[in-house]
Amino acid sequence: MTRQIDYRRRALDEVLLEGYLTLSELPRTREVVVADSGAPVDVRLVFNEDAQRRVVLTGRVQTTLVLACQRCLQPTEKAIDADVAGIVVAGDEAAAAVPRAWEPILAEGDMLDVHALVDDELLLALPMTVQCDRPQCRAAYDNDTEQETPEDRPAREKPNPFAALASLKRDDDRSR
Repeated sequence: MTRQIDYRRRALDEVLLEGYLTLSELPRTREVVVADSGAPVDVRLVFNEDAQRRVVLTGRVQTTLVLACQRCLQPTEKAIDADVAGIVVAGDEAAAAVPRAWEPILAEGDMLDVHALVDDELLLALPMTVQCDRPQCRAAYDNDTEQETPEDRPAREKPNPFAALASLKRDDDRSR
């Protein structure tokens, strides 16, 4: 897949850009994963122009990444499916003018770095927490964090915050 493209020309031609990237072509995503799954990064991008002649980019990025489980620290595969939807702009001033419904996608002049865009989208689509489905990991985690439910909890009396005042009252009654 071509790294740099003229996004305006692609929008005028209403081009569908499809292809595959490897993890080695995405340096920032490669730093986050613990191993290369070998799965290709499937990229599908559509370039169009809207009524104001802005370049609208929509599409999808899909792959499987090997990430570290945050419970057992073992590698686990996670499917990543990121929707891409934004308006391509050439600078910060143009980005500030993008309607709130869209995300600005920064390009360098007239050229858009597709690899950097895919790298960004994958990083944004990473799960907040990664947990594997291994039975041993799940069992160890579930046992450590077992929470009592209201049904499991025995009826406990709450301590009376005024109990100390009762003892003071008794002491006062005795002194009379």
